[in-house]
Amino acid sequence: MCNPKCSKVALIIINIIFILLGLGLLIPGILVIINDDGINEKVLPALQTVDFGVSNFGDLAKGLSITLIVMGSFVLVLSLLGGCGACCEAKLLLTIYSIVVVILFIGKLVIVILWIVFKADVESKLKAEMKTGLLKFTNDDLVTDEVSTGWNYLNMNFECCGIDAVTGTGANNDYTGSVWYTGGGTDELPKSCCPSATSSSYTSTCTFTNGATPTGQHPTGCYNALKDFADKYSIAFICVGVFILLVEVVAVIFACSLCKNIGKDHVV
Repeated sequence: MCNPKCSKVALIIINIIFILLGLGLLIPGILVIINDDGINEKVLPALQTVDFGVSNFGDLAKGLSITLIVMGSFVLVLSLLGGCGACCEAKLLLTIYSIVVVILFIGKLVIVILWIVFKADVESKLKAEMKTGLLKFTNDDLVTDEVSTGWNYLNMNFECCGIDAVTGTGANNDYTGSVWYTGGGTDELPKSCCPSATSSSYTSTCTFTNGATPTGQHPTGCYNALKDFADKYSIAFICVGVFILLVEVVAVIFACSLCKNIGKDHVV
């Protein structure tokens, strides 16, 4: 086991690393919130029609960024606790620090295992629920219906169309079962599927005539577009998370070592 000075220096360095890792969680969370071109208040009503367990995808997407910010802030506070415990050689602080780190380690390990086991089922369920949610699409405009407006903004913000990529009519078009289409829609796809449609000029230059194969629409389905958007931030989150797990193990070892030596030398 390391001597007290070695353990103290190592623990201080580890908690400096914790501070950097905390920022690594905090910054992506802030970026998701300020990225108004992604999942914003216009898009959320559509995603809130997508059931996801006891909640819905919209609320979960909104809560993800907050979760990252909270986790990042918690890691920063934890690093300060460990740093103060090491600098002051405070046995109580180091004990609390070690217990919290062990609990976090076990919790994150369980989450990682569950995600690996159920990832495919979750993604399959999510796509199916998105298709169900799209059936509630009723209006091809940006003002009449909040949910339909949300789907239209989703298409425009993420440059996507349908849940799966639209490759033709009938079974290959997710909109054909929607209220808008079955209620007498004159087009195969809403104008938001066309690259020319924007929030300031909601018009289409694409060929979406009812009964004809659509041409010119966004080539990507919204499920894959959202998945790519999530992956962009989750890669950083996963890398930081895995590194935190490794650092936590080392932190507990040095914290326990320092506690043991403090007990031999003096009582804090």
